[in-house]
Amino acid sequence: MWRGDLADAEALATAADGVDLVLHLAGAVRAWNRRGYDQANNDGTQRLVAAVTARAPAAHFVLVSSLAAAGPSVDGSGSEQMPDRCHPVSAYGESKRRGELTVVGSKLAWTIVRPPVVYGPGDAATQLLVRQACAPLCLVPPRPRPLSVISVRDVTTALLLAADCRPRAAVLPLDGPERTDTHALLRAIAAACGRRARLLPVPLGIAAAVAGVCDVWASLTHRASFFSGDKIKELRADGWVADGVAARALLAFVPMVTLAAGLLEVAVAAGRARAPGGATSTIA
Repeated sequence: MWRGDLADAEALATAADGVDLVLHLAGAVRAWNRRGYDQANNDGTQRLVAAVTARAPAAHFVLVSSLAAAGPSVDGSGSEQMPDRCHPVSAYGESKRRGELTVVGSKLAWTIVRPPVVYGPGDAATQLLVRQACAPLCLVPPRPRPLSVISVRDVTTALLLAADCRPRAAVLPLDGPERTDTHALLRAIAAACGRRARLLPVPLGIAAAVAGVCDVWASLTHRASFFSGDKIKELRADGWVADGVAARALLAFVPMVTLAAGLLEVAVAAGRARAPGGATSTIA
């Protein structure tokens, strides 16, 4: 197995030599400043695109971006827009949008996939949500925001279909089999763990003040946190809903993992529930 670094242009060129397909999933989902997002999601993508263009110009490039690049939506409208027409609200979303612009502006054949909130066993962000949902008090925004969420297993299926179908110049938001909201999701997580979530609405102004403290600490330690001022910008949005019509039409992608089934997998893997049939999980 070859291991490389998005900061190493020479290594990327070696890896890209003669390839037929590129699935670009690498990126930063948390950073202690805007530059941290850009280094991976924009600069790294630029280096990889340059390497593939030079060494494998006939290759098809599949970029795994994010719904954050498109910007907020309560019904999915705009989630399939080309990146030059998108309006992200966070530094993370802007870094992903700029990475998309690099791909779109290249001479390569390309497909962009935009997952919404992705959850799955062992994922650090998912584990944080589990701890939040199962805490004695679960802090939430005052008003629920609609969300698209999708299991990592369904994302994998969509990417395999994209690798097979290779639709050209296609921007494909992914949507799960059912939609939820910021309050209902935490209730569902707690229920999967055999608990009842006790939601405590917190004004976003207070959350922003706490995030500011986290940002100061991150800048001093250079250790990024999932909770930050950048995340507050996303929490203030009216909703994060994707339109999955294009993925169904071009990939024949139909998400199959229901929220209840997917969250049960998460709970079992975290040791907070028993697997169907009564067996306990040994996954940490």
